[in-house]
Amino acid sequence: MPDFDILRQLASDVGTDTALKLLQLFQTDTQKRLNRVDAEIQSGDTIDISDLRLQAHSLKGLCLTYGATDGARAAQALFEACDAGEVRNILGTAHAALATIRQDIAATLEMAKNLKE
Repeated sequence: MPDFDILRQLASDVGTDTALKLLQLFQTDTQKRLNRVDAEIQSGDTIDISDLRLQAHSLKGLCLTYGATDGARAAQALFEACDAGEVRNILGTAHAALATIRQDIAATLEMAKNLKE
């Protein structure tokens, strides 16, 4: 579940219109990173763990910044799996993380519509 307090604070800090524009950038950036994670896990045993770790770290930061806390936890789990280095565990964690992150981002963007009110 997204943290609406973070979204409200963002809108308070930069204004609602700017916050909504930043959320559009959040959506674009996270989608690019999720696509990279998806491409990596489709490559199977030849995954680039270093790149996957970088994407997980970036997704965690983005999710925390915009209140997608479940997504951040899922990205952290993927980051830790990459650190452990076991490919099968990384792949399983990545599949679960992708679903959770996508769902939480969608919920965050939906919740952000309430900033206009």
